[in-house]
Amino acid sequence: MNLLLLAMALAAPDCGKHFAAGMDAYQRKNPAEALIALRAAIQCDPKMVQAHLVIANLHAERGNGAEALGALLEVLRIEPNNVLALRAGSNLYLRNGLHTKALPLLETLVVAAPDSVDAHADLAGVYAAGGKREAAEKGFRRALELQPDYFPALAGLGNLLARAGDNDAAMPLLRRAVQVLPAAYEGHFLLGSALNRLGQFDEARAELELASTSSGQNEPQVFYQLARAFGGLSMAPERKAALAKFSALTKQEKDNIELQRKAAAWIDEARLLLQAGDLETAAARLELAREAKPNDPTLLFRLAGLNFDLQRIDVAREYVQAAISISPATWLYHYLLGLVEQNANRLTDARASLEVAAKLQPTEAPVFNALGQVLLAQGERAEAVAAFETAVKLAPADPAFRQNLESAKPRR
Repeated sequence: MNLLLLAMALAAPDCGKHFAAGMDAYQRKNPAEALIALRAAIQCDPKMVQAHLVIANLHAERGNGAEALGALLEVLRIEPNNVLALRAGSNLYLRNGLHTKALPLLETLVVAAPDSVDAHADLAGVYAAGGKREAAEKGFRRALELQPDYFPALAGLGNLLARAGDNDAAMPLLRRAVQVLPAAYEGHFLLGSALNRLGQFDEARAELELASTSSGQNEPQVFYQLARAFGGLSMAPERKAALAKFSALTKQEKDNIELQRKAAAWIDEARLLLQAGDLETAAARLELAREAKPNDPTLLFRLAGLNFDLQRIDVAREYVQAAISISPATWLYHYLLGLVEQNANRLTDARASLEVAAKLQPTEAPVFNALGQVLLAQGERAEAVAAFETAVKLAPADPAFRQNLESAKPRR
């Protein structure tokens, strides 16, 4: 069943209005509005699995893997055997090379969905990566029992057997994989690598050249194996060019890893500088980190907060709006934007942001206090009193909230 239809079928009736609003916005292709409504549904019913699933789907569509994974893990906290969440969560882990984290999800998935061919193949791949050859072979063979032409299982088992030296069994599997999915570079790469090991360099070259012109054009190992085939054929200039491409791609990978390492170090430095009260230098460090992580909403939010504290209101607005564009259902981002707009005396915008924050997180007293201040400034005393009363109810020990409430009440 389609994920969205399943989610609608399971909606809890008492919180269904928020969920229905979220689904309506989703179908109108308004992901920001959908996420906000679905978060409101979860505030109404934290165990509404269907809302978490749709949120995960939305984040995945927007390329926000971290938030998608967070939503899926929340589903698994509620329903540990939820097949949709197990499959999607393990896929996200595998996409990021996190085999150890994917392993328990896949082991649960093959029990919950024993006829899932992709689950058995993915689990076998994780076992293979961890050196568990027998378990990997068993998993790949089970996948092929379920679907004889399943490319990942053909390629995975063929590669496993080829590396173990069982070429008679491996080569038919690898050749079949290429036939089943000729556009996938992985099949050509694995077959070419196996042919290199067998000294069949002419055919290896043909397969690896196919790999290098498809989606494998940025994979260093493709060019390493291609250089090996050229070397076996005594094609020195071509071998040199392939090795140069291998070196360039390898350097690019190392540079990217180093840049991410530096970004993490700059963020740590900024935290220490912030604790020491050096906001200017902390902001400068975070700016450096942003160069490496331009789409990290948490980093953008931190930059927005620092610039707000430094009274750089326009810069703060720009950063927090960027964070919201990536993660539109995070209440803190809307709260900060509300404070930014309040500071700039853009009261209508401030109110809109604070109302969204209150909808997303109706248990945060500071949100209602700020909303009350904006409403009071707009001359809406009754609404301001109601907001201050909510703030006091949520945080009765805070004297500032109580003072604001008393000041807002009409004089007798």
